[in-house]
Amino acid sequence: MIRECKIIKEIAKGGQKTVHLAEHPEIGPVVIKRGAIKSFTSLERIKREVELLSELKSEFYPQQYHFYIDVKLKEFEIVEDYIEGYPLRESVSQFRNPKEIFSLLNKLVNGLTIIWDKNIVHRDLKPENIIIRPDGTPCIIDLGIARFLDLEALTKTISPVGPCTPIYAAPEQLSNNKSLIDPRTDFFALGIIALELYLGVHPFDPAYVGNEFSIVENILQNKYALNTETIEKNDKLVGFANNTLQTQPYNRFRNYQILNSFIAKYI
Repeated sequence: MIRECKIIKEIAKGGQKTVHLAEHPEIGPVVIKRGAIKSFTSLERIKREVELLSELKSEFYPQQYHFYIDVKLKEFEIVEDYIEGYPLRESVSQFRNPKEIFSLLNKLVNGLTIIWDKNIVHRDLKPENIIIRPDGTPCIIDLGIARFLDLEALTKTISPVGPCTPIYAAPEQLSNNKSLIDPRTDFFALGIIALELYLGVHPFDPAYVGNEFSIVENILQNKYALNTETIEKNDKLVGFANNTLQTQPYNRFRNYQILNSFIAKYI
């Protein structure tokens, strides 16, 4: 399939992976990813992500078209949809007031429900992994460290920290407490994202919490800001944060149905 594509430009390069924008004669714009297979674990994570995305066929996730492994060279190549739009990180101006934020959360939960129902936890929700399409629909990307609860765990139990982006990770990820990982782990990340959109700053940032700890330390100690000098508390978002940012998963929204019911009240 790649031989049918016309490479347009390189759009990302990092570690041992390159990403190109290309044009396929029938599909249109696509993304080609090529990279090195570092270990059995990394290969298994890639395979799980590709197989999941090939199965989903949802506007909330990029469509997969091609996956190939060169065992001899220990390399992989993937062809998937090019998602028109911008990362949430670059689209924050669209989601400043509570109604706009809850509307986005509603769409994100609708998308995440698809994988939660399959016993899969994203584990890496953050503004960089959410693309806002021109019509406002979010596309959730990068399921490379998703936890497949029905499959064997790929993270070593002795690892001090589980796979994550630390400043968007739930405490159970930061302590690698694998037995506590479930959809409520993603609820925690949604709580961070919601407050960050509203406040314009990371809610666990010590500059706004008022201490000398790091963001990660504040996450572990459950210390977060609900307002800044220029942004007042909002009761609706305070309620959402207090039900998603609890240290222990059992103190968060019990399931996504309750989470969604809370969000629906404010859109």
